[in-house]
Amino acid sequence: MLDSIVHEYDKSLFWNEYSTFYTGNYDLRIIVEALKLQGYAVRIIDSTESFNTINFDDYFGLLLNIPVERPFFDRLPIVRSLTKPGRHWLTIKRINREQYYNFDSKFSQPKLIGNQTNLIEHLNTLDRTQTHVFLVNEEALIDKFEQT
Repeated sequence: MLDSIVHEYDKSLFWNEYSTFYTGNYDLRIIVEALKLQGYAVRIIDSTESFNTINFDDYFGLLLNIPVERPFFDRLPIVRSLTKPGRHWLTIKRINREQYYNFDSKFSQPKLIGNQTNLIEHLNTLDRTQTHVFLVNEEALIDKFEQT
């Protein structure tokens, strides 16, 4: 589905500004469009906004875009010049109204984070200058997106 959305923006098969060939690395516009097609809306959590002021239980989940180290690629100047910096998307979602899980595709199975307090502790370990955190909610509940 994501590649078909990319193709709507740019007909190039290999190199475009919306994704990286084979590895994904999709642009935020593509992710937002895919979520919109499924009835969801996205709001970024500003890097100065405290995670402690957000009631994460009110949201469908979180979407994170994190930097990825690519030691092999980053040592090859020609490859580095042709690709975007390494970034990775992952989601965090609450299951059974109690526990939050990290649904990173790099894991063989979701990793338990814990309750909302554990989630906030986890999020506070992230480098806010390098990691982008987004709230995801059903479009019908868009009024919950107001910043506190």
